[in-house]
Amino acid sequence: MLQSKQFFMAKFPLFRKKERWSMTWRGRLIVLLVLILLAWSYTIHIVPYLSPEEPVSADLLVVEGYIPDYALEESMTIFRAGGYDHMIITGKKREKGAHLDQYKNDGEYSAAILVKLGFDPDRLTVVATDDDIRKDRTYQSAVEVYQWIKEHRPGTKSIDLVSMGTHARRSRLLFRMACKHELEVGIYSIPNQSYEPMHWWKSSHGFREVNKETIAWIYARFFFWP
Repeated sequence: MLQSKQFFMAKFPLFRKKERWSMTWRGRLIVLLVLILLAWSYTIHIVPYLSPEEPVSADLLVVEGYIPDYALEESMTIFRAGGYDHMIITGKKREKGAHLDQYKNDGEYSAAILVKLGFDPDRLTVVATDDDIRKDRTYQSAVEVYQWIKEHRPGTKSIDLVSMGTHARRSRLLFRMACKHELEVGIYSIPNQSYEPMHWWKSSHGFREVNKETIAWIYARFFFWP
C-alpha cells in the first residue's frame, strides 16, 4: 500500500519543491524608506502642484460658477487688477435650491452675487451647460465657453480661468482640451478656506478633497478622451 502511494505521488505530484528569491531585511528597509519618501513628497507637494497660479496675457476672465462667495469677491479683485474687459461665468444646474428662486444654475446665482457686490453687469456673461448634463461637467462647461468665444469674440487668443484650490490644474487641462489648444489658457487658483492647504491631511474635508482631485486629475490626464 505504501509503495502504491509513493508510486502515485511520483507519477502525479500535487506539490513540488521550488527555489525562490526573498527580500532580506536590508531590502525591506530600503523599500520602506522609499515608500516613506514618496508619501512625504506627495503630502508636501501635491497641493501646490494641483493649485497652479499661472495667468497669461488675456482680455477675458472665465470664472467657474460653483465657487463660494469669498472666491467670487477674489475674482472681482483679479478682474480689476488684471485689466480684463469682460468676465464669463460658467453655469451648471444647481443641485439644491433651484426651486426656491429664479436662478436655475450656479452661474446665474454667482453673477447675481457679483452684481450685488457692485460688478458691472454689462461686462458679465453667464455661459451655462444643458440642464441634463450629469457627467464631465467641467469639460462640458469649457466646450460651451469655447463655442461662445468663437461666436462672440472670434479674435480671442487667450483666456484666464479662475478655479478653486486643487480643482485648478484639472480645470485648466479640460479647458485646453475643449478649446482644442487654439486658445492659451491661464489659471488662477483661489485657496479653499475649508481646510489649511499646507496641512490638508489634518482635516477630513482636506483629506477627501485633495485625494479626490488627485484621482480626478489622473483620470482626466491619462484616461479621459473628449
